[in-house]
Amino acid sequence: GPGSERLMVFEPQLEVRARQGDRITHRIWVPIDIVTSASANAIDRNVTDPDVISNASQHNEAGSIDWTVQYKATPTTDVTFRSGVHLEEEFRSWLVGASVSQGFFEQNTVLTLGVLSSLDWFDRFDLDGVRQGIARRSSNTGSVALTQILSPTTIVDASYGITLQSGELGNTWNIVPIQGGTVDRELLPTTRLRHSFVARIAQALPWNAVLKGYYRLYSDDWSILAHTFEAQLLQHLGKRLYVGVGYRHHTQTGAAFYTTLADPNGPLRTADSDLAPLDSDSITGRLGIDVPRRNEGTLHFDVAYERYFRTNDLAANVVTCSTAILF
Repeated sequence: GPGSERLMVFEPQLEVRARQGDRITHRIWVPIDIVTSASANAIDRNVTDPDVISNASQHNEAGSIDWTVQYKATPTTDVTFRSGVHLEEEFRSWLVGASVSQGFFEQNTVLTLGVLSSLDWFDRFDLDGVRQGIARRSSNTGSVALTQILSPTTIVDASYGITLQSGELGNTWNIVPIQGGTVDRELLPTTRLRHSFVARIAQALPWNAVLKGYYRLYSDDWSILAHTFEAQLLQHLGKRLYVGVGYRHHTQTGAAFYTTLADPNGPLRTADSDLAPLDSDSITGRLGIDVPRRNEGTLHFDVAYERYFRTNDLAANVVTCSTAILF
């Protein structure tokens, strides 16, 4: 039977923001994930005998370096360049992007245009766990965003993004039940065109609290149409302590080729539950505290709990603890 589904993630992060003269600002972000779980780490990339594959519940390490440079061309115009690399045991990813932001009406309105391109390389496996070489995937995104200050206590923004993905769009080892009582690998299209519209609002409340609202409309040419609604309330309890609660609801149609019992001669098929028709809900709570240091800076601590559940029999309890040193 299945083993433990517990997942533990230790994620130290380094973030550095530095100014170079009056116009250039650098941001270097280095997150590192150390994951303990029953995961694809159990696949031995050098194995020749599939019966040997039994070493789940090990560690997986991953790290990224993300470098963003912002150049203030004029008092109202910012140009931003971004590059990054992600390294994992069977996965490599590179990204590069740029954006231009233009402010209007004393910076009360800001228009941003951006592009982002990424390339992924990862190991391809067959259903016996034998490595079959390298798979590749590319993603190219164009976006436009508008931020508007409505009042001293209210800010809204809206954005639209379009992404074209091509290459291997699965993980290469997902299986699909086949008519006749067997299983076989999933078959996905080699391209995916994705559209996303997002609207947000943040409202400061008189009792030292902030209310945030979020809506996302998503569609793609795999026939998935999704709506996501989210609300968050953050309440300060004095200068150093705050609490937060949130609720998110997501609903989506399934991919046109989603199935739980596939035709063996069909050109496309997947049984991935993330691509199925579903509704999901998430309820979160958070507690945070900032402790001033004796010399300089602040120690930040927070703990959060999330209960996630959805209609196709997936539920999760997520506990997050984090700390940061601000100086």
